[in-house]
Amino acid sequence: MISRILLAVFGAFALVACNPIENLDQSEARITQFENAYSAEDVDALWRLSSEDLREVTPREEFEDFVTVFISRLGAIKSSSRASFNVNSNNGVTSTVIVMDTEFELGEGTQTYTFHGNGEDMKLVGWFVNSPRLMVTVDDLGADEGEPVEVPGN
Repeated sequence: MISRILLAVFGAFALVACNPIENLDQSEARITQFENAYSAEDVDALWRLSSEDLREVTPREEFEDFVTVFISRLGAIKSSSRASFNVNSNNGVTSTVIVMDTEFELGEGTQTYTFHGNGEDMKLVGWFVNSPRLMVTVDDLGADEGEPVEVPGN
């Protein structure tokens, strides 16, 4: 009987420490800030909204290049809605992953945001954008050389 009570108490503490609804709400608020900064082409704000973890794996210049490509190929965000989310705690680290179906000015895509932490302490550690408009084309390859690219079989 005592073990059941202790299990219930520890379970309650675990839920309080990792409240998935609070994480979802905090994540969505941060995504709104991030998407507004993206649509305003405010790379400085995007950089500030990213965690040190993200900045360590993506240097500032590379981050700016990614944002420039996204903006030139996709344009600003017209609308965005949550497609899915997952909140998971493992070894004391809570990860919240939110996938957004996004309509950009120039096409559609998905954005995947990854946050670590809980509540106010959540940090954006990953931002992935997927869209057919980001695919490299044969013309893109030729643009680097200033010459058309020969396609095998033609």
